[in-house]
Amino acid sequence: MKRLVMLLGAFLLFSGFTLSWDPVTKYVDNTVIGAEAQGVFYNVEMDNALASGNFSGSVWVIPAVAKKSTHTFRARTVLGTGEVSAWTSPFSWTSPGANPNPPSNLQVVP
Repeated sequence: MKRLVMLLGAFLLFSGFTLSWDPVTKYVDNTVIGAEAQGVFYNVEMDNALASGNFSGSVWVIPAVAKKSTHTFRARTVLGTGEVSAWTSPFSWTSPGANPNPPSNLQVVP
């Protein structure tokens, strides 16, 4: 278990990007989701393919991606009883490029 936690920590450290959302606590009729739901889980799609299914938590670590690449994400809620929400609208994100730092310590020397 300790090794798994260390590997997860290293992955988070080197990945650097996460997709997150507000936890779902209510049904569409605005009633509170209780113990009868047998847990609230999520599915995440990345670029129209299921990337992670039925996990709890509202943060998903984006796997390493190419610099300046664009990806589309969607998510949905799945209750332990089998009820499934609609997918969210697509969310598009472009990973940052690898721009170098500018020169530092500029100076004029006689």
